Amino acid sequence: MPYLTETFTTDEFGVVHPTGVRERTDLLTNPLAIINRTIPMVMYEGSITFILDRTRKYALTLDNREERMDFIFEIMNILNPKQTKDLKEVYNGLSEYAKDRFVEDCISVGRDGLLITTNGLYCRWEAFNTEWSLRDSIIEIYKKYPDIYKPYHIFVPKKKWGRDIYIGDGCVGYQYIMMLKQSGAKGFSVRSSGAIGDESLPEKDNAAKHARAPWSTKPIRFGE
Repeated sequence: MPYLTETFTTDEFGVVHPTGVRERTDLLTNPLAIINRTIPMVMYEGSITFILDRTRKYALTLDNREERMDFIFEIMNILNPKQTKDLKEVYNGLSEYAKDRFVEDCISVGRDGLLITTNGLYCRWEAFNTEWSLRDSIIEIYKKYPDIYKPYHIFVPKKKWGRDIYIGDGCVGYQYIMMLKQSGAKGFSVRSSGAIGDESLPEKDNAAKHARAPWSTKPIRFGE
């Protein structure tokens, strides 16, 4: 499986080798692949979770609780001012012990340096929001803290070559993905009935492929 590192070294032959903590990834996708779909939030989700993960790791390096929460609130306020206001009200109403636990849950980084995925930071999506642009917020964070939000170095194991291959850098974050598959044998799909390819996977019909279908002929539009 591919994995991510924050550091690497280069040997005398110019070959890149990973160093430091390795974070395994389940899937690497091309974010440009969904521009023509009707689900634009997918383009932001990976960047938001990447920013929140890096925020947790950087906060852990700060000296005390107040510095950590000030930085976390600053980043959260750029992404969602309404949510940050609610979080501050909750935080200010806690006891000193509860505040320590609150910060620990927000950061949640294990002793091995890997993120604990059951806790952490979550950005609330404000439906029909016209007060700020999530796209502009993401760009603002990248520009304001370029040294903190550096892209990961991505490596893919290559047993045949006897080493792991460096394939580039990327801002990789967590993303919700629902795997759907269609059975050609029974003609049944968990989404909807429709055309399937040679691998028994959903496939666009000929009209949709050539942009001659003004609307979907199936009840699930995202499948087109």
